[in-house]
Amino acid sequence: MFDNTSTITDYSHKSALTKSFLWMFLGLTITAVVAGVTFTTGFIYTLFSIPFVNLVVIFFPFILCIFFGSAMRSSSSTKIKVMFLLYAFSLGFSMSTLALSYNLGMIATAFGISALYFLCLTFIGFTTKKDLSKLGTICMVGIFVIIFSQLLFMLFHVTYSVRLYSIVGLILFTGITAWDVQRMNKILMITSSQAVEQEKIAIYFALQLYLDFLNIFLYILQLLGLHSDN
Repeated sequence: MFDNTSTITDYSHKSALTKSFLWMFLGLTITAVVAGVTFTTGFIYTLFSIPFVNLVVIFFPFILCIFFGSAMRSSSSTKIKVMFLLYAFSLGFSMSTLALSYNLGMIATAFGISALYFLCLTFIGFTTKKDLSKLGTICMVGIFVIIFSQLLFMLFHVTYSVRLYSIVGLILFTGITAWDVQRMNKILMITSSQAVEQEKIAIYFALQLYLDFLNIFLYILQLLGLHSDN
């Protein structure tokens, strides 16, 4: 009986992990397709030429992300999935602007490097015995400091080193990604006997890893762009 229960728990845990990574991949695919279509069809110019629409495109994903967190307790797994897909879709419009600053080869190179880097961090998150909670918390605080300082610098027209910020941001998301993978693994194991709750948590971490990957990709792309300019 014990062995059978252990097998079921292990299967549920692995299934939830697989589901989380598949949803993350689906989200990235949707974002990439929307970004590509928006740019190649020229819809990007129409979209950002309409008054206030550009603000909606920029801020809607942030608002949706906030609601996503609060919906975890009250909403069904189906609603959470829909919100995740809507988030990935809407963020594609913002990501389409990358093609205005970087060529396709550079974007593809940054994506490839990011994928390999992310795989390494995933391996670390799954295999390390060290508790990464403290490191993850410190890195999260660091990200908020970077964002806040960048906003202040832009507000007061203070020049700052984009290269330095990109390097620091990449280092911080290195810690955050490994931490997210570790806590996802632990929490999905704990909730193996709670199918509904586990499914919702799997989608939640799919969003976290999706955002981790995108931020790593953006920082690497910035660094490649700066190197190319030099």
